Amino acid sequence: MKKLSLITLLTALTVITASASMFPMGDMMTDMTDAMKDVKTEMTDSMKDMKDNMKDSMDNMKDSAKDMKDNTLDIKDDVKDIKNDDNKTKEPTTLTTSKYVSKD
Repeated sequence: MKKLSLITLLTALTVITASASMFPMGDMMTDMTDAMKDVKTEMTDSMKDMKDNMKDSMDNMKDSAKDMKDNTLDIKDDVKDIKNDDNKTKEPTTLTTSKYVSKD
């Protein structure tokens, strides 16, 4: 009985050792962990880049809107000045006859 138990134990240890060397689970788990860390790092970097790009785009849009508002106000002021100048120049004018126009 002792011999049979000993042979069974040795056989089980041999099978376990052989299968463990055929399927290195430790190395596979380490590789998977490293791959997931790389994916996490790449995702984090991509999200930071997207956030920075969105912030820059929003800043550019705000600057463009401010410039358009300033241009509109400048045009409005120019139109006011033109109207004021136009009102100032309206004076009664006398008609003169040209030598080319007949008086008949």
